[in-house]
Amino acid sequence: MEIGYFDSVIVYNRYVRKTDEAEQYFGTRFDNVRVELTQGANIKASGMENASVCVVKIPNANLPKPYKSPPVWVKLTTEEMVENFTLNKGEDFFVIVNKADLGIDVDLPEGMIDSDIYSGGFFEHVKNKYGYAYTVDTVDVYTLIPRFEIGGK
Repeated sequence: MEIGYFDSVIVYNRYVRKTDEAEQYFGTRFDNVRVELTQGANIKASGMENASVCVVKIPNANLPKPYKSPPVWVKLTTEEMVENFTLNKGEDFFVIVNKADLGIDVDLPEGMIDSDIYSGGFFEHVKNKYGYAYTVDTVDVYTLIPRFEIGGK
């Protein structure tokens, strides 16, 4: 394991059913990742106020299930969606569920979640109740040290 890879996040893939337009999320937990809260550094480096505020580095060795590209993932059956994950900018979100140096240790559901059972939807519920929830706004893939990096706002 690399230095500083002690955190955990859950990535929630958003899906809107075509039959009734109900919103669902499919949660995948990633342990032994590195979470960096980077808003100040990113604003300073880019000069943009809307720069990513959080970066998560996910080593490929820690993937709990296979990755599918967003156009492939959205065409899967519900059962297949649960067994795979994707990273779709502007649609998906992630939440920090374990980060010792910030005192974060929360238990959130994985698998399929019906958003409409939560007032305001699942994302708003998680953001308001637990904090540290971010919409995926960047997705990078590195091969030298194989990993995904996702940025969130």
